[in-house]
Amino acid sequence: MSAERTQQTLYKVLMQEVQCSEHLLVCLQAERRALAGRDIDALQQTTQEKLQHSQQLDQLEQEREALVAALGFSAGRAGLEQCFASFPQRADAGALWARVLTNIEACRDGNLTNGGILEAGRQHVEQALCLLRGQSASPALYNPSGDTAADLGQRDLGKV
Repeated sequence: MSAERTQQTLYKVLMQEVQCSEHLLVCLQAERRALAGRDIDALQQTTQEKLQHSQQLDQLEQEREALVAALGFSAGRAGLEQCFASFPQRADAGALWARVLTNIEACRDGNLTNGGILEAGRQHVEQALCLLRGQSASPALYNPSGDTAADLGQRDLGKV
């Protein structure tokens, strides 16, 4: 493949990364709404879509890295920036890359937020179970992974 054609293909991959990362952002927002509304069906759907978009982003990243290498540039951010500097449309490629990075950062933040919502819900359920079992609501023991967890199972629900 000629260098010009490889650059065109790389430019297309960057556009696909922008689109895919924007779709992933939409999924994360839908996931947040599903978590807030406790909508299990919507949550299952968004989780599946999130997985598909994440896998597609991984594939696009591999394609981008292979194209950059085919153009003779090293892997990583510095090689990518050198590669873009060699493009006739270097400003366009740099702008697309900046959008990819911005979207990925927003996805990371959104995923952390959604994980926090899930963790808070898990803790509330654990506290409720502890209360129903007649146990202290605050965990005092460490589990094998180093997290604190209540000793679940000391007392059965409804046992007097």
